[in-house]
Amino acid sequence: MEELAAWQLVFCALVIVAAFAVRGTAGFGGGAVAVPLMALALPVQVVIPVVAVLNLLASIGHATRHHEKILWREVAFTIPFTVLGVAAGVYLLSEIDAGLLRKGLGLFVVAYAVFAFVTAAHPMRAPGAWLRPLGGFLSTAAGLLGALFGGAAGPLYAIYFTHLDLARDVFRATVTTTLLVQAALRATGYAGLGFYDRTTLIVLVVALPFMWLGSRLAERIAGRIEPHVFSRIVGAVLLVSGGALLFK
Repeated sequence: MEELAAWQLVFCALVIVAAFAVRGTAGFGGGAVAVPLMALALPVQVVIPVVAVLNLLASIGHATRHHEKILWREVAFTIPFTVLGVAAGVYLLSEIDAGLLRKGLGLFVVAYAVFAFVTAAHPMRAPGAWLRPLGGFLSTAAGLLGALFGGAAGPLYAIYFTHLDLARDVFRATVTTTLLVQAALRATGYAGLGFYDRTTLIVLVVALPFMWLGSRLAERIAGRIEPHVFSRIVGAVLLVSGGALLFK
């Protein structure tokens, strides 16, 4: 357990507001923003379990309010693949050195930021015959990378759900519910590894009101920013934070 400085908590609080504003606006992406930025101030093994619980709580609220718009058959399709990916990710997280994990997170985030820039104006499309295999692969990868790095699960699920041409409200509700299932699996795995110690719980308690604030902020900005502009803003933030982790 490490002692927490006031600046660490303040910095993480601001990051949580921004991350959950992004998540509330897009329906995903909170972890992709929160984890690399918070990891600049706190150990990755503290940050990832905290963000998993925050995502779980945010997903419960959104799924409850919009339950009638959830495409349950697609959520059910992703679950077996997600379980497989989360199990592999939790195992690897318990085996990898903290310093190596931080560098790996930085490299992963930089790669994802480049992907966000490239696909911002021209989303990737796959042939219809590949849709189910693509969904299974992306759900497994989302479970693995989400458990190991704490972020990027949402965008991977979103690539699959985008191919279904869902209405915006149905898309957001379905992605959020899928992330709820994944976050619950991850939090259970992290608890089994003993990650929820005193330091982690302090950060979690401090973060809760700022998660709520970010979610409320999202309600004001949702729909006011063009999707490709939004993706590029998020990509720029991730590029900076991922680069900083590589040189930390």
